[in-house]
Amino acid sequence: MSRYYGVCAVPTDSDTKTNCIFLNTLDFAEVATPQAAAAGGSFAVLVQGFPFTVCRSDAVERGAVAMNSIQRRLLGVSTGARSTVVLEPFPSRVPDLRILKIQVEPISARQAITLDCQACIAYMEKMYSGQYFRATQQLAIVMDTGERMRATVMTTELEESKEVSAASLDIGRFSRGVTQVIITANESSGIALMNVSDAQMDAQQPQLVRNFNLENLGIGGLRAEFGQVFRRAFASRMLKPSFIKKLALKHVKGVLLFGPPGTGKTLIARKIGEILNCHEPKIVNGPEVFNKFVGGTEENIRKLFTDAEKEQAEKGDQSRLHLIIFDEFDAICKQRGAVRDSTGVNDNVVNQLLSKIDGVNSLNNVLLIGMTNRLDLIDEAILRPGRFEVHVEIGLPDEPGRVEIFRIHTRGMQDNNIMSTDVSLEELGKMTKNYSGAEIEGVVRDATSNAFNRHIDLDHPDKMVEDTNVLVTREDFMKALEEVTPAFGQAKEECANLRRGGIIDYGDSWEVVKSRCKRYTDQLSAAGKRIDSLAVLIDGAPGSGKSAVSAYLAEIADFPYVKVVSAEDMVGYGEMQRVNILRKVFEDAYKSPASCVILDDLERLIDFSQLGGRYSNTLLQALLVLIKRPPPEGKKLLVVGTTAQYDIMDSLELGACFSVKLHLPGVPVPAIPKVCEGLGLTFASQQDMDSCLSLMLHDIPMKQLMLLLEMASEQKGSGRPLITYQSMLRAKESVGGY
Repeated sequence: MSRYYGVCAVPTDSDTKTNCIFLNTLDFAEVATPQAAAAGGSFAVLVQGFPFTVCRSDAVERGAVAMNSIQRRLLGVSTGARSTVVLEPFPSRVPDLRILKIQVEPISARQAITLDCQACIAYMEKMYSGQYFRATQQLAIVMDTGERMRATVMTTELEESKEVSAASLDIGRFSRGVTQVIITANESSGIALMNVSDAQMDAQQPQLVRNFNLENLGIGGLRAEFGQVFRRAFASRMLKPSFIKKLALKHVKGVLLFGPPGTGKTLIARKIGEILNCHEPKIVNGPEVFNKFVGGTEENIRKLFTDAEKEQAEKGDQSRLHLIIFDEFDAICKQRGAVRDSTGVNDNVVNQLLSKIDGVNSLNNVLLIGMTNRLDLIDEAILRPGRFEVHVEIGLPDEPGRVEIFRIHTRGMQDNNIMSTDVSLEELGKMTKNYSGAEIEGVVRDATSNAFNRHIDLDHPDKMVEDTNVLVTREDFMKALEEVTPAFGQAKEECANLRRGGIIDYGDSWEVVKSRCKRYTDQLSAAGKRIDSLAVLIDGAPGSGKSAVSAYLAEIADFPYVKVVSAEDMVGYGEMQRVNILRKVFEDAYKSPASCVILDDLERLIDFSQLGGRYSNTLLQALLVLIKRPPPEGKKLLVVGTTAQYDIMDSLELGACFSVKLHLPGVPVPAIPKVCEGLGLTFASQQDMDSCLSLMLHDIPMKQLMLLLEMASEQKGSGRPLITYQSMLRAKESVGGY
C-alpha cells in the first residue's frame, strides 16, 4: 500500500555513498516485505517512477524518508515541511541489467577530476550490487580517493527474460558479473577518464558517419571518388578501438584532393564535415594563414592543432575527431626553396606543418583535408605516407555523373513544376561532355535566367514577375549551352578559323586523305584496341591546307577536349613561358577521357629560321618529350602536327616522334573544276575552262588555288561569278606564279 512521507536529509555522509533512502526502524517494519523485515535487510520501492532501495536507520525520525541531495534534486523535493513523497510498491519480477551507461560530472563546478574507470566500476559493484536503476536516474558517487561526482544513467539494456513484469520494462537490477558499466564524461565537465577497458572503449565509440546520402547532400558524379576517400581515410576509424589496438594501426591523417577547377573538391571537403560526427571543422582559406609579423604565420599553424592536442592529452584514444580543411593548399605548402625571399616564411610553414602532423608528439585524433589544382607545386615531403598520404583525383564527371548533377540542380524546378516536360536530363548529360560540376550549375543558372528574361518588361523594370508563368524549357537550356562553354571543351572557334574556307572534295586525292583520317580516328575510338595515343604529322607545301585538315581530323574524332597550339598564341613570350604553355596544354589533355592537341606550324613553334638553321633547343626538347609521353591509363590522346618542312623536322628528330605521316598533295589540274564548284564559281564556257586549265603546269596547293580562282572570278549581273580565260590570265599575272 502506498504511503506519504516527509523528506529529510540522510543522517551521515557515509549514507550518501549507498544510494539508498532510509526510514525509521518502526516505519520500516510497517512497510517492509516479510522477507526484508525478517532478515533485517532492505527492499525496493518506486518514488515518482524511479526505483530506490530502502534501508532502516534509528537516526531518521518517524514519518520521514531520508534522501541525499542528489536524490532530492532528481525528485524535485526539499527538506521543508511541505515536501512529501509517496513510496509505491515495486514490481515483482525485474530483469538484470546487461549494460548500464552513466555520465559523470563533478559536484563542484571548479573541480578537475581524473577518474580511474576500473576503480569506479569496482566501487559501483561493491556499493550498488542488487540495486535497481532506470534511464535518467541520478546517483551520488563518492570515491574512497575523495572524488565526489554526480552520475546520470544515460541508457540501459536489459537481459532477456520471459518472466518480466510489464510494469518493470524500463527498470533493471545491477548484478555483479552480469552488468557491464560504461562510464562517460561530458566534454565540458572537466573529468578526464583513464584506465578505460577495451570493452568500454568499443561501446563508447560514437557513430562516425551520419546522413550518408550523396544526392541529398548535393554531391553528384563523385560517388567513386567519395567511396575512395572513405575506404582509405575513414574505414579504420569505423572499427572498434580494441581491434585497432591489436593491429597497432595508425589512422590516416591527411587526404589531398586535386583536379581541375570546378570539379567539386571544396564541395566534398565541406560535405565530409557535415556527415562526420566530429568537432566543428576548422577551415583555412589559402594564404590567410600568413601573418606579417615574424613568427605569426607559424603560430597560426600551431593554433590549428591546439584543441586536438589538448583533448588528446586529456582523453587519449577517447578523443573525438578534429577536422582541418585547407583550401588552395598549394598556396600554403609550396616546395621548399622555390620561393626566394629573405624571410623563409614559406619553408617554415611547411616545416611547422610537417612536425605537427607526423612529428615526435604526433596526433591520432586529427584529419587534414587539402585541396589544390596544382599538385606539382606542393612540397614532396608533405605527400608521403603518414602525412597527406591519400591522393584522390577529382576529375571531370562522366555522363551518368553529369545527369546526376543536373538532377540535383534542377530538383527545385521539378518539385515545383517549373521545368518543362520537353527537357531531358539524359540529353543534357550527353551534350555536356567535359563540363565540370560548377559549369553544369552555371548552365542551369543561365537557363533559368533565360526563362526569367521572357517575363521581364524592361520598360517597367519595377513590375514584379508572376512566378506562376515562369517555365524553363529545352530551348532555354540550348541557349545556355551556347553561352556557358567548358574550360576543357572543344576549341570550336580556333578550329573554325583553321578551316575558314571549308573542306572541298576535289576528287580521288582528297578521298585518300579523307579515308586515312577516318582510319586514324577509328583506331583510337574502337573498343578493345590497345592504342591509347596516336601522333599524326601532316606535311605538305605551304598553303596546301594542312591546318584545315588538322581541324577536320579533330572534328571527325569528336573528342570532348580539343586544343589548338599555334605560334601566334605565343608572340611576346619567352622560351620558358612557352614551355609552360605547352606543358599545361598536355596536362589538361590528360584530364579528359579523350583529347586532341593540334600543334600548328611546328617550325614556328620552335622558332626555326632557314637563315643559319637556328631554332630553340628548349622548345624542341619540350615537344620531343611531350609528344612521346603516353597518356594515363584509360585515357586517349590524339596529337596532330603540321609542317611545311618535313626534312628539317626529321633532321631535328621531331618527325620521328609522330606515329604516322600524312602527306597532303596539291590539287591536280583536272580537279580544278570541282574546286570551282565547291567555291560557288563557274567558268564562262567550256572553251574558257579548257584554256584556263591549259595555263596550269602542275599541281597547285589548295590555298593558292582558292586565291587564284577568287581573283579570276568576275561578277556579271545577278548570276554566279564567272571565270574567263582573260580574267585567269590577269589573276596569274597578279599572283605571280602557277
